[in-house]
Amino acid sequence: MSAKRLLTPLTTQLLPQLRAPIVCGPMANASGGALTGAVCAGGGLGFIGAGYYTASQLKEELEHVYKALGGRPERGRARLEAGIGFLAWRLTAMNDNQPPPSLGSSDLDASSQALALIDEALRAKPRAVWMSFGEREELVGWCRVVREREAALNGGGKAKWGTELKLFVGVGTRDEARCAVEEAGADVVVVTGVEAGGHGLGASPPLASFLPLVRAQLPSWQTSNPAGSQPLLLAAGGLHSGQSLAACLAQGADGAVFGTRFLMTPEAAYTPEQKQILTDADESRTKRTMAFDEARGTMGWPKGVDGRGVVNETVHDYERGLGNPESRRERYGEAVKEKDTKRIVTWAGTGVGNVSKIMPAAEVVQEIEKEAIDAVERLGAMVGTKE
Repeated sequence: MSAKRLLTPLTTQLLPQLRAPIVCGPMANASGGALTGAVCAGGGLGFIGAGYYTASQLKEELEHVYKALGGRPERGRARLEAGIGFLAWRLTAMNDNQPPPSLGSSDLDASSQALALIDEALRAKPRAVWMSFGEREELVGWCRVVREREAALNGGGKAKWGTELKLFVGVGTRDEARCAVEEAGADVVVVTGVEAGGHGLGASPPLASFLPLVRAQLPSWQTSNPAGSQPLLLAAGGLHSGQSLAACLAQGADGAVFGTRFLMTPEAAYTPEQKQILTDADESRTKRTMAFDEARGTMGWPKGVDGRGVVNETVHDYERGLGNPESRRERYGEAVKEKDTKRIVTWAGTGVGNVSKIMPAAEVVQEIEKEAIDAVERLGAMVGTKE
């Protein structure tokens, strides 16, 4: 008997090489090449979180992906079946705080660190690029730069070329979702609820209401991607198991993004101390806050964006107004050096309390897939025909 699979448009149409509609999100400083390669080798789609990388750092991380997947893509039309994620606001910062060009890639200064990072990524010929977190024109502009550089580097400069590269765009509101479809040229829209760990819009709706809303509106929006096709939808935020994947599929998603679940793997770049914090945390331990960004000095995020992490003394000091921003940053810096688990940041979504063990990323993909298939079959058994 053939093995059972979850068949959605993500795995049958957009990414037919994908075994399961399971994605590991691009978590900056957490999902490096080792985790990305392991997820992809296990049948899911992994994304390197390149938001804070330089071009040289990304090049190093890509080597781990090549190793996991059997080497670099060969010449011709071969693709690296993995993804790379960017932060739009960080690209702007790397471009000397200048916005992305509006008239084509030729307007981008060749010395720009942003261009160097994008080109390093695209030379690897990844199957997908994920763009998120920027003001409207900023995000749309960097999506266009990615398309233009893809055409220049891998498509012989053909203006319409680029359907092999799949563009994922993360969104936190209905307006952002429409922008991703009509202006940014998304092939995949990642609908992210307020339950998500790490950075996101504090005003995002819960995923259970946000996902059906976007699914209902999607047919009325004008597609702008090179393929001219309606984008697929991925769900993200607080997901932890195959049951949560099945629930998202039932609400209209074509797949799901897992973050915290993949942090609890040997391949994740989190420290052993951070992974222990995650396995010990229960469902009440996470909170959205700017405490960690203040402490780390990463305050350049777009308006309305904060981060969900495990509550600790850094959060308590911030909320109580103990000291000032400078003293809190100094205290945090000391905690990082000492690996003080009472203060270091550990991003996590609301589903963290549902997982309590560390296991290899490939096994996580397989477990989520099996659980989802079992959940779908269980529901199917409840459906009868009326006599």
